[in-house]
Amino acid sequence: MAHERITSAQNPLVKRLQLLLERKGREESGSYLIEGAHLVEEALNSGAAVTTILYDSERELNAACRQALTNISPDVHVVAASEAVLAKLSETKSPQGIVAVVKKNQHNWEEWTEQLLQAKQDVLLLFLDELQDPGNLGTILRTAEAAGVDGVVLGRGSVDLYNGKVVRATMGAIFRLPVFTQDLTVAADQWRQKGGRMLCSTLRENSRSYDSVDYSGKVAIVIGNEGRGVSDEMITQADELVHIPIYGQAESLNAAVAAGLLVYEARRKKDRSH
Repeated sequence: MAHERITSAQNPLVKRLQLLLERKGREESGSYLIEGAHLVEEALNSGAAVTTILYDSERELNAACRQALTNISPDVHVVAASEAVLAKLSETKSPQGIVAVVKKNQHNWEEWTEQLLQAKQDVLLLFLDELQDPGNLGTILRTAEAAGVDGVVLGRGSVDLYNGKVVRATMGAIFRLPVFTQDLTVAADQWRQKGGRMLCSTLRENSRSYDSVDYSGKVAIVIGNEGRGVSDEMITQADELVHIPIYGQAESLNAAVAAGLLVYEARRKKDRSH
């Protein structure tokens, strides 16, 4: 590990990393920032491409992160930084004393699906149609990983996958769960050409209750935008429309809650059929 000490927020490295706090900077660099000892440890232990770690020189490097670095021995640039430097790179009210730079996931959607379908025939995917709330997206990814979802397709026009709030809400799932940002209608068409089925979550009258649906085989569940639901373009590609019954006065469920109920019902039925 290469060690360095930075005390000035005007340092060129700090200025470059500050650009990662914005979507444009993340897209141009192909990297993003994570914050907090737990996320940094999760990134290291999950094999994510961590390139740089900055930690508070007054607190020392977190013991778990130090151990992860020792175990994995990656070529990581480790920097002892002042509190003022870390404050410039933090999005939280109380900076947690450690940040890291991680390279974005480089999976190719078409290649990945080919390999996945060669390896297994019982597949569960999530398609997310222009989700806007970072907390919802992060929670959905965390839940999807817990439920054994094979991968997630995030439609263009959605909140940035690498937004700091999204990353923190995933609690490390972002480092392990394959997630692709694609034109959703194109990805859906490709999925159906490979024999996959599309189940769209919607409250339209011709939809079936989610607990009466067949989730066997190659299935993708579509979760819609928080305001308008699933787009008409995706509805036209659906093999089946599904809904979660509403028994009270609420018009609909939160997108993350709906996604959780659907993927766990799918997992329950898939497990029961084996």
